[in-house]
Amino acid sequence: INETPRVFVERIDVNGNVRTLDKVVRREMLIVEGDPFNKSKLARSENNIRNLDYFETLDVSTKPGSAPDKTVVEIDVAEKSTGEISIGAGFSTSDGALADFRLRERNLLGKGQDLLFSTGLAAERTEFNVGFTEPHFLDRDISAGFDVFHTTRDLQDESSFDQRRTGAALRLGYPLSERWRQTLRYRVERNEITDVSSGASRFVREQAGERDTSALSQRTTYDNRD
Repeated sequence: INETPRVFVERIDVNGNVRTLDKVVRREMLIVEGDPFNKSKLARSENNIRNLDYFETLDVSTKPGSAPDKTVVEIDVAEKSTGEISIGAGFSTSDGALADFRLRERNLLGKGQDLLFSTGLAAERTEFNVGFTEPHFLDRDISAGFDVFHTTRDLQDESSFDQRRTGAALRLGYPLSERWRQTLRYRVERNEITDVSSGASRFVREQAGERDTSALSQRTTYDNRD
């Protein structure tokens, strides 16, 4: 076994990305121009790009550079649709006839941003949700996003009151290690109990009016998907 001369990455070329920005692919690389070539890091970088799920095909290869101690990394991709539309209809024993509409773009404007809008309309329930996520806030491995929601429910038949919930949340996620990730979430919500029937229970009558909630939560996840 003989040690070979150290080889350095001269250039990283990204080809075939018509809509997706180069930096969206490059930020998933564990090696950059000028780094010593590392086949293990290159394989993990390929998995990172594949797990974005933005591309139909992906091929990562190397070719000789301008000198014997230099190599060029070629990343060839073929993009696929990242937009999703979902429409549904049905019947619920609690909400009656219902219809759902969901619109999502996982690679907004080719920047890797995630935008979600969903709504649900039913005889006794109306729901709207909007969510946005920036996976690399300030070009760092920090995800940031927000959610806005509004829900109204007619519970007269079941509990003799109507309910309205309106609120928003901010999210911030950062890595603890390669597989572990921490996410912090701050939520504010206004819960309104209105149109309380005179025949409602004392407990329900005492809940009438507005309640404001301010909550901080956290989630730790382990992700080993390939």
